[in-house]
Amino acid sequence: MVSGMDANNSANNDGLNTDAVSAPSPQSVGREFVRQYYTILNMKPNLLHRFYSEDSYFVNGALDRPGEVSVPVFGQENINKKIMSLNFKDCHAKIRQVDAMETIGKGVVIQVSGELSNDGQPMRKFLQTFVLAPQSSTKYYVKND
Repeated sequence: MVSGMDANNSANNDGLNTDAVSAPSPQSVGREFVRQYYTILNMKPNLLHRFYSEDSYFVNGALDRPGEVSVPVFGQENINKKIMSLNFKDCHAKIRQVDAMETIGKGVVIQVSGELSNDGQPMRKFLQTFVLAPQSSTKYYVKND
């Protein structure tokens, strides 16, 4: 079963829920997803893995490790371990741009750019791309990150 967050930021097992009667636009899905994801990153990073599923991939690369090959991890449990190894604590994001569009299979691809601070460190620029896969017309989970 896919775990995720609903529109009220409460933990559930249903993925991202936009609470819309009809299928929301990719832009509204993108904005709501980004709001939820980075709020959880700040407040409860130990719950981030709930946005992912057993068939999800996650890769994290950093500019401070040039030439190092980033290896993707697969599955919710491995993604949780990887996220926890990144030691997110009191993370603050300044989102500068969110672009979203529909992709294959009624999914949504989202590109987020901005600045991120972790554990009181100075803000650093970041770029993150998500592919959300639909569970229903109004519920999504992160297939690729």
